[in-house]
Amino acid sequence: MEIRNRSRKLITFVDVKFRPGHIAARCALSAVPVIFVWNKACSGVSINVSFMMDSHTPPVSPAPVPAGPLRRPFPGIGDLFAMLGIVFGVQVVAGIVLTAVLSLLGWELGRLDPVRQGFFTALAYVLSMLPAYLLVLWYRHMRGGSGPIGRFAVRGLNPVLLAWAFLLMLAAGVVCEPLLAWLPAPADLDYGRGVWAFATLVVAAPVLEELLCRGLVLGALRSRFGVVAAWLLSSLFFGVLHLQPMLVVNAFVIGLILGYIYLVTDSLWASMVLHALNNAIAYLMLATGRGDLLLSDLIGSRTLYWSIYIGAVVVTLLSGWMVRRTLRRLKEQAENPVFE
Repeated sequence: MEIRNRSRKLITFVDVKFRPGHIAARCALSAVPVIFVWNKACSGVSINVSFMMDSHTPPVSPAPVPAGPLRRPFPGIGDLFAMLGIVFGVQVVAGIVLTAVLSLLGWELGRLDPVRQGFFTALAYVLSMLPAYLLVLWYRHMRGGSGPIGRFAVRGLNPVLLAWAFLLMLAAGVVCEPLLAWLPAPADLDYGRGVWAFATLVVAAPVLEELLCRGLVLGALRSRFGVVAAWLLSSLFFGVLHLQPMLVVNAFVIGLILGYIYLVTDSLWASMVLHALNNAIAYLMLATGRGDLLLSDLIGSRTLYWSIYIGAVVVTLLSGWMVRRTLRRLKEQAENPVFE
């Protein structure tokens, strides 16, 4: 049986064919044809519906979506300045609040004995760096950044690697002395004495600064800019955190070594241990009143000093050649990954 009914906007076709246990009917509309298929079964009736676009109907374009502002990938150079601003801003606020509170408690800042000064150093550092680190994490989240806050592989505690890196840190420090001698000596390095000062410099600072500079900053930069750029920029970030020119240069060089160790070990354990050893030496120098002295000031013999200096240059150059080869290999692996 066939029924055809024409109108201006609607054409309906109904084709009915009887088969054993099956009835098919087709209803076509001028806009959207619809196919209904009834499958007759003992358990009931199932309906399959499909929609097809008529060849005479022009395609409907989707509604335009208003384009919002494009978010720049994280991290950019501006993000590095923003994270530095967060750290410095928190330090200023924490310093003002802590100074006001301790002044109300009767502490005369600037006239504290070494042990109390060490306690003040511990409070000031933890109450500034810990919130700053958490705020930087929040900033990364708001900017769409992701990834781990750091990696902690066991191979990072390789004693041979740690010994070589520590020797390189000492050698690089000696090589940089002529430049450091031209820079103004850092002021206000009175971190105090005692357990609190030691714990701040040798435990709290290595942990928080490595989590921030190597775990967060270097890791994020590596995913965006690659191995070499991340290594250099994160070291510069670490140096600028120390503000004073002599400390900036020294921290930048130390940051290059710590960043390299983190890249080759994929572990923050090694960089934290090396950072702690470096700060322990600095604490001993400060505690003995030699914090502002260079090796040239400590060694009276110029012949001995230049012998040590030449040896340090050789160690630094050989190590730099090894670092360059390893970074090139890491860069090639990142550009040409092998999937097993």
